[in-house]
Amino acid sequence: MEDWNLGSEEDPSYRSSSHPAAAMPREFGLDNEPASPEELGAEDSFPVGPTLLYQAFAPMSPRPVGPGSSLRAGGHRIAGAGEELADSSSAGGNGRSGKDGAVTRPTWPRIGDELGGFRLVVELGRGAFARVFLAEEMNLGRRLVALKVSRAEGDEPRLLARLQHAHIVPVHSVQDEPATGLRLLCMPFFGGANLAQLLQEAWGLTHAQATGRSLMQALDQFSQRLPAVAGQDASLGLGRVQRSRSRLRSLPASTSPSVSEPVGIVPAESAVRAQVGTARTGRLRSLVTRLVSPRDEACSCTEDQDDGQPSRQFLRRASNIQAAVWIVARLAEGLDHAHSRGLLHRDLKPANILIAGDGTPMLLDFNLAAPTDSATKAGPGDQSGEPVVHRALFGGTLPYMAPEHLDALDPEGATSPEAVEERSDLYALGLILFEMISGNHPFPEPPPGLTPAATVRCMIEDRRRRSAPSLRGCCPEVPWSLDALVSQCLDPDPDRRYQNARDLAEDLRRFLEDLPMKHCPEPSLRERLGKWARRHPGLCGSTTIALVALVLLGLMTISIMLVYDGMLDLAARMKLQAFDRGFIDSQFLLNVAGRNDEFLKKGTRTARKLLGQVGIADETTASRAGGRRARDAGQKLPAQWLLRLKPEEARRLRRQIVELLILEARAGVIVASHGGSEDDRRGALIRAISYLDLAERLDTALPSVLFAERARYHAALGDADLAAGDRVRAAQIAPTQSRDLTMLGTSLLASGDTAGAEVALRAAIAQDATSLWAWFAMGLCHFEQGRYLEAAGDFSACVACGPEYAWSHFNRALALARAGRLLDAKVSYDRALELDPDLVEARVDRALVELELDRTEEALADLRTAVAAGRREPGVLSALGETLARLGRRDEAEAMFRDLLTSHPDNVVAHVARGMTRLDRDPSGARQDFTDALNTDPRNALAHYGMARLTRTSDPPGALKNLDAALESDPHLVDAVQLRALVRARLGDRSMLDDVDFLVKAPTAQRLYNAACALAVYAETARDPRPLERSIQLLELAFKAGFSTRIATADPDLKTLRSQPDFARLIARF
Repeated sequence: MEDWNLGSEEDPSYRSSSHPAAAMPREFGLDNEPASPEELGAEDSFPVGPTLLYQAFAPMSPRPVGPGSSLRAGGHRIAGAGEELADSSSAGGNGRSGKDGAVTRPTWPRIGDELGGFRLVVELGRGAFARVFLAEEMNLGRRLVALKVSRAEGDEPRLLARLQHAHIVPVHSVQDEPATGLRLLCMPFFGGANLAQLLQEAWGLTHAQATGRSLMQALDQFSQRLPAVAGQDASLGLGRVQRSRSRLRSLPASTSPSVSEPVGIVPAESAVRAQVGTARTGRLRSLVTRLVSPRDEACSCTEDQDDGQPSRQFLRRASNIQAAVWIVARLAEGLDHAHSRGLLHRDLKPANILIAGDGTPMLLDFNLAAPTDSATKAGPGDQSGEPVVHRALFGGTLPYMAPEHLDALDPEGATSPEAVEERSDLYALGLILFEMISGNHPFPEPPPGLTPAATVRCMIEDRRRRSAPSLRGCCPEVPWSLDALVSQCLDPDPDRRYQNARDLAEDLRRFLEDLPMKHCPEPSLRERLGKWARRHPGLCGSTTIALVALVLLGLMTISIMLVYDGMLDLAARMKLQAFDRGFIDSQFLLNVAGRNDEFLKKGTRTARKLLGQVGIADETTASRAGGRRARDAGQKLPAQWLLRLKPEEARRLRRQIVELLILEARAGVIVASHGGSEDDRRGALIRAISYLDLAERLDTALPSVLFAERARYHAALGDADLAAGDRVRAAQIAPTQSRDLTMLGTSLLASGDTAGAEVALRAAIAQDATSLWAWFAMGLCHFEQGRYLEAAGDFSACVACGPEYAWSHFNRALALARAGRLLDAKVSYDRALELDPDLVEARVDRALVELELDRTEEALADLRTAVAAGRREPGVLSALGETLARLGRRDEAEAMFRDLLTSHPDNVVAHVARGMTRLDRDPSGARQDFTDALNTDPRNALAHYGMARLTRTSDPPGALKNLDAALESDPHLVDAVQLRALVRARLGDRSMLDDVDFLVKAPTAQRLYNAACALAVYAETARDPRPLERSIQLLELAFKAGFSTRIATADPDLKTLRSQPDFARLIARF
């Protein structure tokens, strides 16, 4: 027996190496048991010394697993690598007790011995519990069987007797030898080798191109190495049992520590928690890349030898991944059979998987199998109700354990042995599939030098802290569906794994049959299409593919055209929406209250940009001839997106373009008339006519205002005939719709006919009470008429129709401020700036209102923001200077006014503002400023008001004249009304009552207080006590509005009122 596994000596370092082959000769997944040299004969297997694993884990005597069993119940511990084990009786060793209680080691049989009717031919493997021999059964024609010799304990025979499946190695018979204390378990011999041995053999068979044929060649290599049985030619697998004349090539040994050895076995209720092993190889080859490659012809079996053996035939034709998946699928079927009988394997690993000589994969070594809760009967005829397995061993092989299995081994773990169930076996099966395909274990080895318990905990943490490993990360050629399958098997959470082996086997079969996965996700659409193509090859022929390609190409072309057409439609509507938003902004700017030239210029720029979007070029230098060219160009708008619009959308857009052209022409004429030269005004009129000529060409339903305004422009240029013709055409078009009436009203308002505009706008509102633009134009009309409260009401209607527009709130605030409703105006300005923070005009006007309300800090913030935004005109800078002066920062204010008047020496606003700041500390300077302002603008209301403040004490009649002049220029200058009421009261002029009534109509705390003071002064001057009662009432209202009582108690104007009992009670109340 000089050949492989037949007594030949090997390098001892080979056995302790981390190479996968180190564990492979230990057939059926059994770890090497320590044996003394004297027990081994010349014909025995390799001499094996105690392994690190065996030294670290003391095998405990099996005990029953039942309710309440705990891994910590027995107080067992993990022994250190250097510690001596307990005596063999307490450790469950191979010995048995003699008469004196001493423990003796059993005598193992040798090659050639006859035992229980079997003759031992060759040792196939050995482990912690048993040795396995190839034996002849003498009583049955010397047939070859696999004979497992172990101690006469445990329930493996009863377990195996319950399992009848093609992919589980069955049991023929079992017998115990009382004389030796050994148990003989007879099983059929199928030839072949375990998966670990095949991985070792394929190590030398690997080539660049891998196929399933190499798997058969590796199996044949093992068949050729078995010796001829004495006296017969036994058929082992496919070939005859013969002596192999070639030794297995020596492999490099590894000296690194490993944890790949199986765990020593302990009782289920007190299992050992960790293990130390030898280091495993740094790189395992995949099953296919190890097993699957061509060999020399001398070592190959012919395909004729595979006849009648479907497994070999399939594997010979299979690819590398198909071979691995097919093997694991068969194992999953066998595992499902065991689980359905209520049995767990708990030690799945390559060494416990037999690849029979005919290529059939089979599960081995159920020595650690345990019954599940459902397995309580021995069989249908067993009525005892006792558990099938009375003693269950808990253990396994660390690298192939699920996280919960490892946790059950940890003395500090939270998992009980009973919690290790079917899904733990599926985790191990997933690890085997991962390793077979990738050639690597999915998890790194623990650091060397750890204690056994620390090793287990390190492995638990490594498996739980990361997501399920990806097979495609190691092998990009692995299909996505298989990667998802393996990841689901290796999920650290058992609830997310496959829930039973039946589902796993079904998905593996579906993978091999190119069917979609049923129990795991399949993320790749491309892979599913490929599977469909392989299932329907007839539909994937060249002719069919060509026809399908043509159809798809046609459909794709049509789809692209439709998508492109749809995108053009969408783009056209998006441009239309942008045009609508810009059109609204232009209308607000070109119709803004107060006829602010800056607003009109900004609105003109916005309108010009919008007209450019529809293909209407700027005609700033147009002449009469140029106007005709514009008319020709306007007959057909060049913007292509307009052609994508629906008919009603196109009509609406054309009406908006016509209105924009009318408004732009009007704004240009108005701006040119405000200080422009004669040439500027004439150029604006020519451009306006060209715009209206273009508008006439764009639409057929034209408003009468187009011809009416063009008639005015022609008349201004001296073209009486053209003007008369347009007037006739305007008279022929009677506006009936709200839109046309609104445009007529704005046209009349622009020409200065506010009465006619009001009539037209009332008719427009009657036609459509929800028309925002009709209400907006009506507000402009009332604002121009000085009817500010009515204008505020009109703009309030605009807010109701379009609350999202900041300009409606802005115009409402402007009207309220002019009407003296400062607090309400402040609220509207706030809302306008909320909607549009960039509306600088609203920020400047709000600052002026805040100054009137004596909120100087807020005014300063708004003015600084406006200046930072570019508003540096003299009016804004003057307001900023006045605000600084009110805050006591007079030096800054003086410097600002000095710089402003240096650059604008004739600016009236700057002179008046600086004069107001000088009233108290520099009256002469203030008088000079007001005089300079009146020299430039004799009707300036604020300059007259300032002069009145200077002379109200020294020259009341003169002050009264200045106040009358101020109010004649600006009847709504409330400060002048307040001061006139006081001056008239001191002169005993009863007309002061009119001023009081005016102040009461637009009340603020300050105005109410000044009205009360005027009444008190008049009562004293005219010696008339009747106004005192009303003065008390107004003073009470002022206090309610927030005016300070401290000022009232010290004000000399209230001297007469303070002697009244009601005054004292009023002060006491507030």
